[in-house]
Amino acid sequence: MTKLIEVLGDKVILRLTSNDTNSKYSVLEFETPEGVGQPPHSHNWDETYIVVEGELDLNVNGVSTVVSAGRSIDVPAGTIHAPISKKKITRYVMVAQPGGVESVFTSLEANSSSLDDMERVVEIVTKEGVNIAM
Repeated sequence: MTKLIEVLGDKVILRLTSNDTNSKYSVLEFETPEGVGQPPHSHNWDETYIVVEGELDLNVNGVSTVVSAGRSIDVPAGTIHAPISKKKITRYVMVAQPGGVESVFTSLEANSSSLDDMERVVEIVTKEGVNIAM
């Protein structure tokens, strides 16, 4: 069963969650407007980004790393990255291993009334295993 979450400018569809895959992986689909993205961060799960439409700058370890439609890139656990859409709309699929990354987005959705406070956003994602690289 899929679920659509709209947070911080992203539309995120939870295609497969850890509950669907015995915690082996999660599959999320993003639709992100130009300039919208995430701050530099890392976490203890691997991610593969598959760009379907547009361009995504993953800014891996502080180096601009643009992935265009039809291409993919692996981001190993512990790597600092910051995905940001570089086109009017960028659509991409993100596969996380092991599963569970969906908790970041469900927690943000559950706290949607306080997402205008960046300190609160950092607190929410930190509880879900994301380390913001400031």
